[in-house]
Amino acid sequence: MTFTHDERRLLILYYSGSLADTADTLRLALPDITDPDERGAAAGALQKLGYIDDAPFQDFISESGGSYDG
Repeated sequence: MTFTHDERRLLILYYSGSLADTADTLRLALPDITDPDERGAAAGALQKLGYIDDAPFQDFISESGGSYDG
């Protein structure tokens, strides 16, 4: 699964230890995200998370080193 620049940043920002927990955290944050582009990126990331398993997600996090190098 390919994430956009903004989706990657949000996934690292809201990373909560697992795919399910990260999705839950991002879903809870969604109402507080007021910037339309940021909100779109969050919605896109959530949609894409629904199509992957935890192992590829953990690979993505590992490759990112747990931080975002925008």
